[in-house]
Amino acid sequence: MKGKSMGKMFREALERPGLLFRPCAYDALSAILIERAGFEVIGTTGYGIAASLIGQPDIGLVSYGEMLERVRTIVAAVSRPVDVDADTGYGNALNVYWAVYNFALIGAGGVRIEDQVWPKRCGHMAGKQIIPKDEMVQKIRSAVKAKNEVDPELVIGARTDARSVAGLEAVIERGKAYAEAGADYVYVEAPQSMDELKLIVKSIPVPIALNIIPGGRTPPFTVEQLEEAGVKYLSIPMIALYPAAKAMMEALTSFKETRDLKKLASMGVSWSEFNDLVGIERWRELELEFSTREDLIARYGTDKLEEIRKREQQETEEKWKTSEKRGSDAERK
Repeated sequence: MKGKSMGKMFREALERPGLLFRPCAYDALSAILIERAGFEVIGTTGYGIAASLIGQPDIGLVSYGEMLERVRTIVAAVSRPVDVDADTGYGNALNVYWAVYNFALIGAGGVRIEDQVWPKRCGHMAGKQIIPKDEMVQKIRSAVKAKNEVDPELVIGARTDARSVAGLEAVIERGKAYAEAGADYVYVEAPQSMDELKLIVKSIPVPIALNIIPGGRTPPFTVEQLEEAGVKYLSIPMIALYPAAKAMMEALTSFKETRDLKKLASMGVSWSEFNDLVGIERWRELELEFSTREDLIARYGTDKLEEIRKREQQETEEKWKTSEKRGSDAERK
């Protein structure tokens, strides 16, 4: 158990002065890296989960059950609040109730739903449609009911895609209605100017959120401009996904072209560094706690955690150093 409500932690972060960042994870490892970098809140990205889970675009192909399981692994891997991208809630108000109820049960800090027609699509894609405002209001009310039954501190976000479909006035009208229905923040997809953004912040009585995607429909506002406009919450969906995709492409291309294992090793973290990222130390400690001394001696030759760690690291590093020395000697000859 993590103890303190993740919803309460998220709510406290939203209430502090300044712009709150929401870097987005698409799996447990990317969530761990976001936490290690020191961010207060971790978002999930439906776009990134669709890509990493099924290798398809964000057009509503990932089901509620698949999303729940992926989010569960993310929540379990970190000790920061996770704000869940729950798409449209996977149906009507009853489906939203069930989705939010279960995301709350697995320990999410927040859940965000949107007013697109299902199957939805990435907010920066063409061809979007939105449901009637009153239907979305009922979805928000059902989300609030569900969270109150599990974790009343859970943060409910409401996203509107109305800007590119129905215009700025519809964004403001919907934002006010969503806030009145119980949304803790309103996420506005792709406002088109700083003047628009300032009007949205001024008109809607809850914190305003948006996202920035490289090459997307939102203008490339700077962090300073967003702070000046009064935006409270900035989602950065591709902060892990796009750099990871580029790094994998470069490593694969490099090895295909050069067949150079030494160069490949220099392009990523080391074996020891990666083991540290995924928490090997904690599992070693548990192994020591629940194994007999005889078993540990048979496995490692010692029952001391630091000695096990040091021997393992030295053995692998020495092999690579020896290999590198042989390679250098061969080159000199």
